[in-house]
Amino acid sequence: MPSRQRAQDDATAMYYNTLRWYISGDTSYADCAVRIANAWSSTVNKPPAGDYLTGIPVGSFAVAGEVLRIYPGWKKNDFERFKTMLVRHWYPKCNEFLTTHGGSPDSRHWANWDAASMLGILATGVLCDDREKFDQAVAYFKAGKGRGSIMNAVPFAYPGGLGQWQESGRDQAHTMGGMGLLSEFCQVAWNQGLDLFGYADNRLLAGAEYAAQYTLWIGVPYTFYDNADRARQFYVSENYHGRLEASHFELLYNHYVVRQGLKAPNVKRFAELRRPEPGETDVFGHGTLTFTLDSAASPFPAFRPAPAPAPLDLTATAGIGRVELAWSPSGTYTAHGYRVSRATSEGGPYTSIYSTTKWTTPRYTDTKIVGGTIYYYVVSALNQAGASPDSVSVSATPVVASELPRDFAAVGIGTLNRAEGIGYAEAGEHSFVLPAKGTGVGGGKDGCQYVYTQVTGDFTITARFLERSGPVYQAGLMMREDKAAEGKMLALTLGEAGERQTRFVTRALSKGAVSTERGNDYTWLPVWFRLQRVGDVFTASQSSDGATWFMVGTSTVSMAKSYLVGLIAAAGNKAAGKTSLVTFDHVATTLTPPPIPEAPSALMAQGIEQNSIKLTWKNGHAEQAGIKVEHSSDQVLYYEIADLRGDVTSFVNTGLVAGTVHHYRIRAYTSGGYSERSNSADAVVQIEATVR
Repeated sequence: MPSRQRAQDDATAMYYNTLRWYISGDTSYADCAVRIANAWSSTVNKPPAGDYLTGIPVGSFAVAGEVLRIYPGWKKNDFERFKTMLVRHWYPKCNEFLTTHGGSPDSRHWANWDAASMLGILATGVLCDDREKFDQAVAYFKAGKGRGSIMNAVPFAYPGGLGQWQESGRDQAHTMGGMGLLSEFCQVAWNQGLDLFGYADNRLLAGAEYAAQYTLWIGVPYTFYDNADRARQFYVSENYHGRLEASHFELLYNHYVVRQGLKAPNVKRFAELRRPEPGETDVFGHGTLTFTLDSAASPFPAFRPAPAPAPLDLTATAGIGRVELAWSPSGTYTAHGYRVSRATSEGGPYTSIYSTTKWTTPRYTDTKIVGGTIYYYVVSALNQAGASPDSVSVSATPVVASELPRDFAAVGIGTLNRAEGIGYAEAGEHSFVLPAKGTGVGGGKDGCQYVYTQVTGDFTITARFLERSGPVYQAGLMMREDKAAEGKMLALTLGEAGERQTRFVTRALSKGAVSTERGNDYTWLPVWFRLQRVGDVFTASQSSDGATWFMVGTSTVSMAKSYLVGLIAAAGNKAAGKTSLVTFDHVATTLTPPPIPEAPSALMAQGIEQNSIKLTWKNGHAEQAGIKVEHSSDQVLYYEIADLRGDVTSFVNTGLVAGTVHHYRIRAYTSGGYSERSNSADAVVQIEATVR
């Protein structure tokens, strides 16, 4: 097999051409599909090399072959050769992986790896009328030891019908990929008269509801996940958060909601946002075409013929060479994307600088700007009906990095030469830009750029690792006794293999050995880091939101009372002659972390015009960083729906259905943590609110 990607492309082409023949009756499409199948079956003469994800095209070719098999123009000998290719050369690879996992522990691999081989075996069993292979795949789905079996793919179930997907702490792209493969798996079994969709109390649906809710920017619960590789996933991943490029939700919606009559509001909404559904790389998709059971239940445009409401709560935060925009997701969750427009004078004219119909993410960072220039921004929501009105306008002035503040200095650890190219700005709650140089932290000697301040006694440094460019091996926070490359030090870094591994590194003795504690193994930017000293105990923590912290590890080191605290960046061994930059912001050097704020109070809710509810409250802490709004439809299960500035005292939840009851509560936060929650407030849309 030349490559699994090439094989999947050809399997997809085979399937799509077969569909074109089914729909149009034009045999030229079926003939094209036959040529693809014959070219592969006449060439393949051994099992595929490479990784075990080759199971993806195996399943795709088998499904495409099953659809094409009734075409009279596919000669019997050619069809038999195609089946032989699957059974003799491709099935063994899938079977080997599910049986041995390449000699690794069963939990080491991810759900999408198992799901690929499971689908390959199941679909091959169907195409080749091989009941043994079919039963093998079904048995694995129900009770396999790997992560693709359904109870391992959805390891944690929560009240309200949500189930945490196994890869939720890794990233949302792989979450959707594995889910798409298992959705196709269940559909193949259903077509043979076996219901696996409903297995274990609709476990697959619980995983889909969870992933879809998170994609819609509604909060989800999360349980710590680990595996044989010590992935140590503390929190649900922000990587690909809001990405709509998944093409299995029409399949799930039509089965669970239309056919079975079950409630699946998040799956339904995801399907509506994608309609008409396209295809994706590893999943055939086009489910609007192939899985719609009742056109009245799957209308297009999916929503009433009107755009989504205008985005609210738009903020613009300036930094070094950047402006970060954020807004509240539409209360109706009918936006499949946004358009960001910019002007250089108040009132415009505005020019679109970003537009998407594939992301629900209510954020955008503008980096194509000139420092010192005032920029004005508006945002509109997009769906099949068009664009919403623009939001209110906000402005920000990005800055240019300047010299370090007086209490900070820079040095090249390992070279002891003064570091160059380091910049600072007060914007972004104290931002620093560091060129990455040196071989890294750890081993016998350290080599890195270091921006530091000298402190005494107990101390805490907190920073958001914002972005990197060019080859960066490690970057993060460090406390060290002196500038010597072999000196006592503690560092919390991100980087190494895949640029995504968090490590807490300790050298407890000068010229001594280094110990390492693993943090979140799939850490994506931006991420918050913290190092804290209390006596001789040093604690490293990380956070995805700057408010909820997870301890990576602790070390006891007898370090001098006066020592250095700061930021590091190392490029590694392969970065000679290349420019690498690391940016931190929200850098705070304090004796202790900020206190937890007081809870907001006097929360009130009132139904107002345009199918909306307005919340008002009183803040209890002048220094709080933000406010989180939580919503419930049953007064039991509350989920976050908005993240607001710390100084706001009102919020409008838009796009609600008249006559429905909604329940709210809020809490404030700083980088020290969350406050207690406020009182709860209830309102009926367009009816005066009641408050408990």
